[in-house]
Amino acid sequence: MIKRNRDLREVLKLAKIVLWLMLIVGSVLILKFFGHLFKPLVIALIFWYLIRILSNYLTEIKIGKFHMPGLLAKFFSLVLIIIFIYSFVNIMVVNLKQIADHVDQYNTRQDNLLEQVAGFMGFEDFHKEIQDLPGSKELRPYLTKIVNQLTQGIGYTLIIIIYLIFLLIEEYIFQKKIHYIYKESRNFNEMKKVMSQMNNSIKRYIKIKTFASFLTAFLAYWVLFFIGVNFPLLWAFIIFIFNFIPYVGSFTATLLPSLFAALQFNSFSYFLWIFLSVQAVQTLVANFIEPRIVGKSLNLSPLVVFITLTVWGTLWGVLGMIIAVPVTSILVIVMAQFPNTRKVAVLLSESGDINSMIVPVVKRKT
Repeated sequence: MIKRNRDLREVLKLAKIVLWLMLIVGSVLILKFFGHLFKPLVIALIFWYLIRILSNYLTEIKIGKFHMPGLLAKFFSLVLIIIFIYSFVNIMVVNLKQIADHVDQYNTRQDNLLEQVAGFMGFEDFHKEIQDLPGSKELRPYLTKIVNQLTQGIGYTLIIIIYLIFLLIEEYIFQKKIHYIYKESRNFNEMKKVMSQMNNSIKRYIKIKTFASFLTAFLAYWVLFFIGVNFPLLWAFIIFIFNFIPYVGSFTATLLPSLFAALQFNSFSYFLWIFLSVQAVQTLVANFIEPRIVGKSLNLSPLVVFITLTVWGTLWGVLGMIIAVPVTSILVIVMAQFPNTRKVAVLLSESGDINSMIVPVVKRKT
């Protein structure tokens, strides 16, 4: 009898593992093949959090005895977000089309730059081998592809704004719905605290990264402007977006204007000059200004962050890499609440200390 019960427990454990694997694989497949349906909603959620952050700041502004009402603050925040979306798409499409129009000049300068790099490294015939590689000479197909993707992305804009408006409307009644559903539940207060902690974690992360990304883009814009790099506003927008991606984002955002500067000025020395200048701005904000103002935002292991960036980047590209960290943070907070998954939360955390994430259970009177 004891052996039979032990075998039954083993079978149940195996079945649970299989169910979890099926759930994970199924979720990955859904995200991969139906991503075009979920991406606008995810982007709308990001902007919804930004609107909440902006509206909170606006309601705190005092002019005499006047305080801006919450609804008016949210309306102004929504208008600012719509202006940002329009400006971003418009600047990206217009500037990239201008670059594509002059791509023949850049192709010619590319050959000269390859000769400079090969001569600097001591490989005289190296640039000839590089030129023979597929796609090494023609920049136009890559630029055209990027412009087409951005143009197609404009079609998402209206869907994103519609999602955003409905999220703002639903925000006022969502808490009441949750209360009506779980008001008889004994764990309602604990669940509210967990949801509040997840919400605060995401809001704090978005606020920190938005501030750091804006400051980095602002400083980088003036660096590029004074050096004379064309399209500094385009590169500033790219730096702003890519800085939401930990580790690899800042490097990529530095590399792109540096490569363009080398093509523009037809000199490899400008690549080094721009790269070092923009990277200095990145380092200043990331390692000195940001920690002093806001401190650490999330308790996640750097290895876990890098793995999640790889997974989400494979699924959803740049957008996936942007949401990788907040999604992982939510999972860690949720897993920290349950004894069965708490060990996994410890492994995913940076320091192993997850006590601040655990919502204390309130003892009820019997």
